[in-house]
Amino acid sequence: MKWHCLLVPLLLLSGAALFAAEVKIDLKDAVIVQKNAALKKLAEDLKKHLDLIGSTDVKIVKKAPEGKYAFFIGEAPANAPAKFQPEEGRYLVTDKAAYFYGDPLRNQGVNHAVYTFLEDSLGVRWPMFELISAEKRNPVIISKLEGKFVPELNLRGIRHRGNWYNRMRMGSHNRPSYGHAFINWWDRFGKDHPEYFALNYGRRFPTGLGRQNADVAQANASKHLARIIALCVSNEKVWDQIIADWKAKGMPEYINLCENDAPDLLSCHCENCMKLDVLTEAQKKDWTHALADRYVYFAKGVLAKAQKYRKDVKIAMYAYNASQDAPRREKLPDEIVIGIVPTNFTMPSLEAYVSSWKKVGLKHFFYRPNRHFYYAPLMFPAGFHKHFFDVVKFMEKQGAIGFDYDAPPTENLSIQLSDYLMAKALSDPSISYENAMKHYLDAYGPAAEEVGKYFEYWRKEVWEKRIEKDVNKITEEGAFYNYGRGLCRLLGNYYKESDFVTAGKHLENALKAPGLTENQKALVQKLADFNEHGHLLFNAVANKTDKDSIALLKYRQKHNIKILNGSEQYYGDVAGLKRVQDLAEFTPPYIQTELFWRFKLDPQDVGEKEGWQKDGRKINEWKYVMATNKNWEKPYAHYKQIPKELRDLTANYDGIAWYATAVRIPADWFGKREIFLYFGAVDDSCTIYVNGEKAHYRPYVNPSDWSTPFSVNITKFIKGESPRKPQYIIVRVGDKGGAGGIWKRVWLVSKEKK
Repeated sequence: MKWHCLLVPLLLLSGAALFAAEVKIDLKDAVIVQKNAALKKLAEDLKKHLDLIGSTDVKIVKKAPEGKYAFFIGEAPANAPAKFQPEEGRYLVTDKAAYFYGDPLRNQGVNHAVYTFLEDSLGVRWPMFELISAEKRNPVIISKLEGKFVPELNLRGIRHRGNWYNRMRMGSHNRPSYGHAFINWWDRFGKDHPEYFALNYGRRFPTGLGRQNADVAQANASKHLARIIALCVSNEKVWDQIIADWKAKGMPEYINLCENDAPDLLSCHCENCMKLDVLTEAQKKDWTHALADRYVYFAKGVLAKAQKYRKDVKIAMYAYNASQDAPRREKLPDEIVIGIVPTNFTMPSLEAYVSSWKKVGLKHFFYRPNRHFYYAPLMFPAGFHKHFFDVVKFMEKQGAIGFDYDAPPTENLSIQLSDYLMAKALSDPSISYENAMKHYLDAYGPAAEEVGKYFEYWRKEVWEKRIEKDVNKITEEGAFYNYGRGLCRLLGNYYKESDFVTAGKHLENALKAPGLTENQKALVQKLADFNEHGHLLFNAVANKTDKDSIALLKYRQKHNIKILNGSEQYYGDVAGLKRVQDLAEFTPPYIQTELFWRFKLDPQDVGEKEGWQKDGRKINEWKYVMATNKNWEKPYAHYKQIPKELRDLTANYDGIAWYATAVRIPADWFGKREIFLYFGAVDDSCTIYVNGEKAHYRPYVNPSDWSTPFSVNITKFIKGESPRKPQYIIVRVGDKGGAGGIWKRVWLVSKEKK
């Protein structure tokens, strides 16, 4: 991208000389002229900014009234160029009007012109996605009267960022045609041409990993599996179908060959496809990232067929999942453009990764990571903003034609800072980290220095000194390339409670900076709230106490923050918020019973007659244990405590089974609290015995009973008043069909006596 200050000292417009040093505009006497209906949202956003700055109500009109200062959206001044570079946007401010114009394709040029004006001439910043930092004043005095934006990169994208995406001049031109290309192929061809698709488990149909015996009709009914099914890329009939589809579209410049989002091991297992692979002995077992040879061969085959019809045709494909790592045999022709989708974001790994592809001929590529957001799954200071800025700069230096970050929406201000710096590097590849950071900090006015120190604390003291060297170790802990999950599990190893106090002092100082506007103060306060939330979240995740989880819950309720963050639940309620919500009617602490309870099948339903429930001391004689966080048909595979012989017995078992464990009551509960067992879920019916006595029967009556939590008051069944004395809990579960058992954890809880 190039930023320009246009010097046109002799240009006259409407009789007004344009080489004046500045222009004063009274926003109360201004209008926005928008004739093109496609520019309505842009005009409304310009109005939003001008109203914020001038505390006024600038009208949007189709024709400028006499004597009003006009902001012309999509209209060029006299002597404007007839042609523009792709996405080029220009603005010009005179003492009578301001003009925003440029490349008409998708109106991107006009869009870029407006936001370049707001940034460069009015000093607006967008530091936190939808939040706007702008100095209130009216009239506005503009000294930078003209500007020009021409992006160097063909593709500049950070997805799901709303208005911020346009404001930061994300966009594209001459972009390759890419994206999972065959998601509708099963619907189109599955019935008549199953040979087009991957052979897995001896059949060609949509399937998931480990589903050797899956019912074909059931698999066909899964829309997700149908959308991710891989192709049989050695089959030339597939190539011919792709060419036929391309010709039907008018033979555009690009053919999209990006494979569907299939796991590596669900690529085609037919003999012809497997002959195309060049694998190490280890890769022959799992195919992880190792099948680029077959996919490049496929791309070259389609390319050769297409070149018979159009000589300058190009192919777009992904280096993603099975095709991530560079091929060993195949070489890339110039006509293939690769979307590289790495799973490792350490700089040494990225350097080696790009180098390996360049050795096989890579010349044209765009960077399309879809896991970088895992680096900040929680609303938590992260410190990686310079790292990801450096990644952008590295990829630009290697010749990337563009960037497309697959990034979900987030309230995490660490991600927002990182995205801001990346966006500046995408729109202006010449910008340095220091200048990009300064641009961001401009939003905070007099507080900029202290806010900068806040973010740099997390970068220098936490990310660079503690975390960066262990990124691969942390990611391995998270499994499946999930750094964020690994960090949650190891949070106490890398963060300290004192970090939040030390960093927070910079924000305390920032809030005291003289001359802060209300707007700037609100932005700093949002950072201070973010830091305090991070402090509470750290305590909840690292300490795992009810007290810390409740404190976090109350903070989120007070500040209208979504209670159950998706990542936190995905990682297993790491902050304990669901736990304290579910158990809110009880008095902390909440005591989770053992994960594995003693277990015994009762297919003849003789347990009650034989008195299995009567003597808890005998439960240790039961042969097996079973997990209480999953139905007995499918306990988690990594639980070594559950032997294969028991898994075989329960895999399709419907009937009666018994669970048993022992709990100990805290000393300070006796005489002061009512004591309960809280069952997360039992499928279907159950009878609970405590110390040999029947405490509760829970029938299966309502359709949701199998998934509904319930509690049982066991106070009167407690024996003795010593925390050393075991209290025996035995549960008879009846399952009439489908899944069965205690499948959500059981808690020992209490309430203060009234």
